[in-house]
Amino acid sequence: MARQGILHQPLLKALNELEYYHRQPPKSLGKEWVLSEVHPVLQRFDIPVEDKLRTFVEHIASQVARVVGNEDTSTLLITGGGAFNGFLAERIREKTQLTLVLPDPLTINFKEALIFAFLGVVRWREEINCLKSCTGASHDNVGGAIYQAFPE
Repeated sequence: MARQGILHQPLLKALNELEYYHRQPPKSLGKEWVLSEVHPVLQRFDIPVEDKLRTFVEHIASQVARVVGNEDTSTLLITGGGAFNGFLAERIREKTQLTLVLPDPLTINFKEALIFAFLGVVRWREEINCLKSCTGASHDNVGGAIYQAFPE
């Protein structure tokens, strides 16, 4: 759908001007940030969904290029759900001139599950699993919650 859309410059400008992108690391973002900061920007523009998707793909590719463009590397490993988005990969490749490495589908599908399983084990052991040096939080912490099922 994104490939069929038209790039909407005012939306792209609004997305690229989000405060997060101007902050220095360490920083992190998550679903909550997308819901509170990105969704309202997308909703302000009354344009076809294909145009929003096209513009958002361009936004992601631009931000990836901005971050990795300063790195001394020729390859970029892409994993997670975005690895299955051929149009996104094309836009990143064009903006960075990097060789994109896409692992096998099994790795792409289960990498995040493996990482969260590892974080869960660390949480279960009550060891620090969230570093302020990576996230920008005020202190290292043990993140996550454990919910136990009760026998019936």
